[in-house]
Amino acid sequence: MRIVDCHVHMSGPVEDATAILDAMDRNGVERLIVLSRNEFDSLEVTRKNLEDTRRFCDQARDRLTPLAWVQPLMPGMHQLAKEALHDMRFAGFKIIPNAWHACEERLEPWWELMDELGAPILFHTGILYMKNLMSRFCRPVYLEKLAQYPRIKFAMAHISWPWCEECLALMGQMRAVRAREGKADGWQSYIDITPGAPPHIRKQALANAIDFCGLDRLMFGSDDAVPGSLEYQKSIVDNYRQIFDELGLDPMQQQQIFANTADKLFPVAR
Repeated sequence: MRIVDCHVHMSGPVEDATAILDAMDRNGVERLIVLSRNEFDSLEVTRKNLEDTRRFCDQARDRLTPLAWVQPLMPGMHQLAKEALHDMRFAGFKIIPNAWHACEERLEPWWELMDELGAPILFHTGILYMKNLMSRFCRPVYLEKLAQYPRIKFAMAHISWPWCEECLALMGQMRAVRAREGKADGWQSYIDITPGAPPHIRKQALANAIDFCGLDRLMFGSDDAVPGSLEYQKSIVDNYRQIFDELGLDPMQQQQIFANTADKLFPVAR
């Protein structure tokens, strides 16, 4: 069975990807979607982070796919975002709402750019275990603004825990908006099932998402990091295999979540 991990962090430069690729092979993972390191203040540091991630992924573009972690309100970010997609061949963007709500007017120029670029985005949604205490900006409901920008495709990471039901409500809204336009299959939103949701509710949260959204809207991620052994990734793969079996998902259904949805949203860059 193919596995694509849609949520792996770049924690530092990797000069040689061989050990990472070997660890992926041991875990049965075909492809990583790699998030560049976050930077809140400096465009120069952000550019360096993107270059580090690009160089790492260039070693095996069929197996390592980069996402650019960006701060939309950082001066100069619009141009860097264009470069990331067009010149560095990033597959899309990772964004944490950083002391802003997505529905604010000051974000509209950014969403207009993302819509123009047709850029896929992986949003952090849900609680943040970070000292800057900005989880309140990461509730999924604020992303309803993106219904006005139909070319933006986006995923909500962590099933938005603890706001899992709000995440599903937003999914339903996005589906309804497109259905009213006669585009029932063209809705914009997806769910990244990366933990997130802790073990005591993980199975139920996933079952609810499958029932409400459908398998083709969900994609697997681990939240592991490179460089590293990817042992945590293996534990999350095993945990979700067990949950999928307990939910009665057959191999084709499991592969939809394990690989096919991520392939659609964040395809291999050519």
